[in-house]
Amino acid sequence: MRSKGGTRIGGRMGRPGKSKPRKMNPPPHSLFPLGEAGGSRRSFQEAANHAPEPNRDGGIIQIEVGKRRCPDCGAETFRNRCECGTHTVPVFACPRCRREISGPECPHCRVSTTCSQVVSLNVKQEYALATERLGRREQPVSLVKGVKGLISRERAVEEIEKGILRAEHELFVFKDGTVRFDMIDLPLTHFRPAEIGVTPDRLVELGYPADINGTPLTRPDQVVELKPQDILVSESCADYLVRIAEFMDELLERCYQLPPFYRVASRDDLIGHLVIGLAPHTSAGVLARIIGVSRANVGYAHPFFHAAKRRNCFHGDTRIEVYDGRTWMTMPIRQFVAENFDLSRPGIDRLGTYYSDPQQTYLTRSIDREGKPHLRKITSVSIHRAPDHIIRFETRQGRVLAVTPDHAMLVWDLCYLRKIRAVELKEGDAVPVMAGTTVITDHILHRDIVPCPDDRVYCLTVTDEHTVCAEGIFTGQCDGDEDCIMLLLDGLINFSRAFLPESRGGTMDAPLVLTTTIDPAEIDKESHNLDLVSGYPLELYQAALNYAHPREVGTLIDRVENRLGTPAALEGFLFTHDTTDISAGPLESTYTQLKSMFEKLEAELRLAEMIRAVDQDDVAERVLTTHFIRDLMGNLSAFSKQKFRCTKCNTSYRRMVLAGKCIRCGGNIIPTVHEGSVKKYLEVSRLICEKYRVSEYTRQRVMVLDQAIESTFGQEKSQQMGLADFM
Repeated sequence: MRSKGGTRIGGRMGRPGKSKPRKMNPPPHSLFPLGEAGGSRRSFQEAANHAPEPNRDGGIIQIEVGKRRCPDCGAETFRNRCECGTHTVPVFACPRCRREISGPECPHCRVSTTCSQVVSLNVKQEYALATERLGRREQPVSLVKGVKGLISRERAVEEIEKGILRAEHELFVFKDGTVRFDMIDLPLTHFRPAEIGVTPDRLVELGYPADINGTPLTRPDQVVELKPQDILVSESCADYLVRIAEFMDELLERCYQLPPFYRVASRDDLIGHLVIGLAPHTSAGVLARIIGVSRANVGYAHPFFHAAKRRNCFHGDTRIEVYDGRTWMTMPIRQFVAENFDLSRPGIDRLGTYYSDPQQTYLTRSIDREGKPHLRKITSVSIHRAPDHIIRFETRQGRVLAVTPDHAMLVWDLCYLRKIRAVELKEGDAVPVMAGTTVITDHILHRDIVPCPDDRVYCLTVTDEHTVCAEGIFTGQCDGDEDCIMLLLDGLINFSRAFLPESRGGTMDAPLVLTTTIDPAEIDKESHNLDLVSGYPLELYQAALNYAHPREVGTLIDRVENRLGTPAALEGFLFTHDTTDISAGPLESTYTQLKSMFEKLEAELRLAEMIRAVDQDDVAERVLTTHFIRDLMGNLSAFSKQKFRCTKCNTSYRRMVLAGKCIRCGGNIIPTVHEGSVKKYLEVSRLICEKYRVSEYTRQRVMVLDQAIESTFGQEKSQQMGLADFM
């Protein structure tokens, strides 16, 4: 008799979702510089009351802005539009000889030209005029935030009116002038009208006349195939987009004297409108259309839409090992990609990513979830635009690896490997490394965020496990899972390259190019493995019993790869397993619902006690060794090395100022690390040691930390209580 269970596949539950507005730190409403006059909150209201000298009217501030000139009347200003109505142009000059230069570099001094001037501005008057131009008699909001300074090459200033309108609608601007919303990516190929809150009649108007069986769409329970560039947004995203649409309509009316475009009043009014999808570290967006709203806090979209925004990233000097069938070779990934990039058949996915098949067959080392090494084929090489910064890791055994922040790293989790983002990898984490022909465990010793020295990063696509050994460390391929969207009109009107930072990498995460049509042949090859059948044939299961190689059964399953170059590559997809609701299940994890860390820990340990297969004592000790003890040690060390800052101008000091106040503005000086943050996990660590059977070593580590904290802050003061306290 055959086994009823067959092969069992384990899995881990991911977080239910993440959906929130994109904000800078601190989040501004307008890209208007206020300097130190705006205070720590960069407030227009505070800058309007700023008096540089006693007995002078408030509101006069000194700011650094771009120098611009009107091509018609020749007037010089910092504004984007002259008083005569003509658009001004930036004026670049040499910072040494002060000559006006049209090029990026002074031919005499050999230094880069700048577009900058310091002006004295009555920001109180400017704010009042902006309020008047908007038709407001009184201040519409109590707080409008600007920025401390401008970091773009042209030092272009955004109109104050935009900041006031954003503040009214509780919106925040990003560095390029747009308003964005971040969501985790989830693939979706089919849906029911009832699942997305849209009527069948409305879907027919949007281009969905029939369901997957060709039956006219008339009922909300019919299954419909999703088009590649149609997306579903979360409810919180829809509410935020409604506010953005209201802001855009008011901007068109008040500032541009144009009729409103969106005229939305609810989520339903967003259906059919266009948005721009953008992934971090890329410089181009992908056009999409909203066709529905989901209760889940995710961004549902076609696999092609997500694949079009993919990015895979290693620094060019990263060394990899490749095998050509005869010998092993070690070389930088930059060299391997350059030597094997097939210039006769290059591809560019309109996101700034160049890719091609390697010119000959190469194998490289890969690793599965159990830590077993394999030789896998390299199916493609690619070149990507580099981000502003990369993360450099060094292990205890001296291995060094530099990757982009969203790169997928592998860490040991009990007896298997788990993928996490590079920004989540911490010092002390266990990573798999290659030593000779065996896989061993190494630990992260140092983790540093450094500027990326090149303008390009590189990657490989490896079959099966999609992992690769780089610098002797096994990692995944950098698959980003969280992207942003913005309303198309917001990107077309408010985005400007003049706002982007002039530093290298400043154009990353900006919609410099817009992809209007997705070609399946141009996107990441992993999406080509998507199967399109409604069921698997018997031969597949028989081959599985014989442990046949996947290559032997590839012809049994219809996949996207087989349809490339035909209209069938975009439609006619089927699925094997149905679901009652795409938003079924937990919409928010318990971890986010519970507020305090003590409540989260209590829930985790209570669950561990309920499950017989879990050793609750081991869980408690792992929480101590991997979280609480590290946090206590790190915060105690940070307390002894902390800096101090001014609460008014945010100036940082290495040591406490002898005067006891800020020497720049006279504000209060406060520490950056407080006693409460150092001791926040101390009491719960004590309770764990008392309640659970943790090892004596761990118990003593907590005891030593307790003594170190007590010697630093002293014993906790006992509270004097009287009889009245017990009555």
